[in-house]
Amino acid sequence: AWAAPNAARGLRTAGGTLGPAAAPPCSVAASQRVPLEADSIDVAVFCLALMGTNLCEILEEANRVLRTGGTLLVAEVASRFLDIRAFVGALAQLGFKLISKDVAGSHFYTFEFCKVTSVVRREGREKLLRGLVLRPCLYKRR
Repeated sequence: AWAAPNAARGLRTAGGTLGPAAAPPCSVAASQRVPLEADSIDVAVFCLALMGTNLCEILEEANRVLRTGGTLLVAEVASRFLDIRAFVGALAQLGFKLISKDVAGSHFYTFEFCKVTSVVRREGREKLLRGLVLRPCLYKRR
């Protein structure tokens, strides 16, 4: 779920930053349908948030609410990625250009993307974007 708490100073958002539930006031919504206007925010952050099976819908929604030139930050568990190049390629097809990545860590990978174009939701797109498949996050008993 996304939450839209009060915005940090200096960021143009339509009600706040997006991320996990934060201090009130906030609005919580399903990741694929957030209550924000199109092209209304500067930054979307997905930190351990791509756990759903509908990644295409979630990232299409990020594209919808981000303004052109806006930043998409992704931080996920390293072991979830099957093919980093395919993941980056899938995001390119969803309107995002890779700015930087850090895949040197053994536990987490981070990516910074810039929205370069708007995309229209398209039924069945996820079947064309094989790079959006992430492994389940398995927790080790310690």
